[in-house]
Amino acid sequence: MKNYESPVVVATEELAEGVYAASGAVAGANTSTDCWTVEAVSVQDWNGWAHVFEVRCKHSTAVQHISSETEVTLTMSNLVTYACAETDGFETTYSGSTIVVKRPLHANAYNSGDSVTYKVMVQCADEGTTKGISCTKSTIKCTHKTNVQGVLD
Repeated sequence: MKNYESPVVVATEELAEGVYAASGAVAGANTSTDCWTVEAVSVQDWNGWAHVFEVRCKHSTAVQHISSETEVTLTMSNLVTYACAETDGFETTYSGSTIVVKRPLHANAYNSGDSVTYKVMVQCADEGTTKGISCTKSTIKCTHKTNVQGVLD
């Protein structure tokens, strides 16, 4: 699906047919970038096999919700031949110069400026390129779900 098209509901009194319309999105959830900030900082340019970046995520004090996952996208200055998050359970994928780390969350009511830090190891085709790689852009998305009161802030 390339473009989202909102379903259209047409009511006709002469028909007695029930139809379920789905948008393709998970009911009660949406993805946003309004609640977290992220930066990736080089903390070790060579650990014997990879360049180590620390991913620093900070949640807004102004937003409260249940979050089931964050997805951090790192754009690197060179092609990546291998990448992994240091923490088990964080799904890490890479293609070209882009690394995506999905972090499952089990969190209620983030609104206290909570912070999360983890490391990502990055490898390039050779040692010199690995040592010289940098993160040129970092973005984060958060999956919101309604809280127990049915409110999505």
